[in-house]
Amino acid sequence: MKPLLVCTDFDGTLTTEDPTAPLAPGFFTWLQSARNQREVSWVVATGRSWESLREALLQHHAPLFPEWIVTVEREIHRVQDREAHPVEPWNRTCTEVHEALFGRHGAILEQIEREVGTHEDVSVIPDVGAIGLVAESPSGIAHAEKVVGEVLREHREIITVRNGPYFRFAHADYHKGSCLGQVQALLDLDAASTFVAGDNLNDLSMLTRRCGHYLACPSNSHDEVLAQVKKEGGYLAKASGGAGIAEALNFFFR
Repeated sequence: MKPLLVCTDFDGTLTTEDPTAPLAPGFFTWLQSARNQREVSWVVATGRSWESLREALLQHHAPLFPEWIVTVEREIHRVQDREAHPVEPWNRTCTEVHEALFGRHGAILEQIEREVGTHEDVSVIPDVGAIGLVAESPSGIAHAEKVVGEVLREHREIITVRNGPYFRFAHADYHKGSCLGQVQALLDLDAASTFVAGDNLNDLSMLTRRCGHYLACPSNSHDEVLAQVKKEGGYLAKASGGAGIAEALNFFFR
């Protein structure tokens, strides 16, 4: 059987609300069984840093670590012996591109910081190379979206990567979708050999048929994710979290 690439988000896609619960038992049962029949590589694409992801994997008693990870939604690492090794020149170029981007548009970020500060439920926090936003209420999220949308309307090279109440700024060429494409190139695989699963807005860039022919989301997914996966002909699981991903994998790959 042909090799398969399985790409999953982490928080909300594999995890539950219990930080100490075993991580997605059904997912690992499927993964170990599938590897008896074919070569299967697993990549986690997350907004977390490697340190945060590693801690979470250990805390959830993950029986296996992924072979590849996408961290902070734009950096790629190969994982060997539970240690992450940067993929170059991707990460080096990514850092240089973002340093230049935030250097050119420092005044824009300062404007966003000033204008979102008018809402008591929106906080500005340090983020990778720039600032990030945390909106603590629906009205705060709406305010942040409005401000960011208006300020960035004429600056298409900057995108907002949003996961729940968190907003991150990045270059338009760097997101989970483009990172997955790079991993596919390194493995000499394509969308026809790729399964992709996610639950939140920062997963939309990889939940397309261009990235994977097998798309899925758990039942706890954001409404926009549910709508996109349905539109792309993917699988909307009845179960939440990792149980939903196991359900989808068993649907596609019996």
